[in-house]
Amino acid sequence: MNARLVAVLALAAWLIGGLLFALTPAHPAPGQVVDHNFIPFRTIAIWVANPDSGFWIRQMVGNLLLLLPVGLLGPIALPWMDRWRRVLLAAFALSLAIELAQLWIPDRAADIDDLLLNVGGAALGYAGFTALRAGLGGRRPTAIPER
Repeated sequence: MNARLVAVLALAAWLIGGLLFALTPAHPAPGQVVDHNFIPFRTIAIWVANPDSGFWIRQMVGNLLLLLPVGLLGPIALPWMDRWRRVLLAAFALSLAIELAQLWIPDRAADIDDLLLNVGGAALGYAGFTALRAGLGGRRPTAIPER
């Protein structure tokens, strides 16, 4: 099967699911105030200060994973994403659009730290893509072996 087609389908499915999750009104816990954050590292500091909180760990990991496939599958699915700068720029633009939309979605909070972690996740994905390409002798994956 063609690796590019598989990458396109997997990336599209992941992004649609992620966008539905990120752009659907949330239901915060009773008493929880939804507050936008425009100060870099403010929310990350809360996460670091609360390593035993399942909620904060899920938030941080979820933000890292949201755009990880952009870095991992983007260069396979979209040949123009063949450079880390392009991957990070695409991730930045997508994450910024999500955060701006969350300004108007009930019970969602726009957060600069989400943007930072989303782009960081895309960078981790690109590192995975680079490792995969190195394992293939520098070639871009073109086909998935059939079994």
